[in-house]
Amino acid sequence: MTALTRKILFVDDEELQGKLMQRMLAGMGYDAKVAKNAKEALEILDNEEFPLIITDLSMPEMNGIELCKRIRKFNSESFIYAFSGYLAEFDFEKLEGFGFNGHLRKPITSEVLKCAIEGAFEKIDKSKKLANHITKTVN
Repeated sequence: MTALTRKILFVDDEELQGKLMQRMLAGMGYDAKVAKNAKEALEILDNEEFPLIITDLSMPEMNGIELCKRIRKFNSESFIYAFSGYLAEFDFEKLEGFGFNGHLRKPITSEVLKCAIEGAFEKIDKSKKLANHITKTVN
């Protein structure tokens, strides 16, 4: 995979969770950036592309659902995971309707996280290959 496909944006208002996740992701070989809230995430996304975004659902000011909706207005290609310790409160079909590609439950083990991330990158790569094939076929 190229360097771009290894980039992950993690969004969580809990500072300790952000530091822990950044350490875990870096230890797995990913280029991870952490945003402490949805506003900061949108500012980062104005300047950088991330094929994978993992966002907490419960954050002050703008929650993860609103963040996902806003991202989808300008980016339909990134894979976005909802991340929460309270997933039982959310309907998974509704999360998909808001633009999420999947969900992860807090707390998460490094094994589950790595499997979810690799699955996301596999889907991203397949999507890019399909888009390239369609482009070549059309041209």
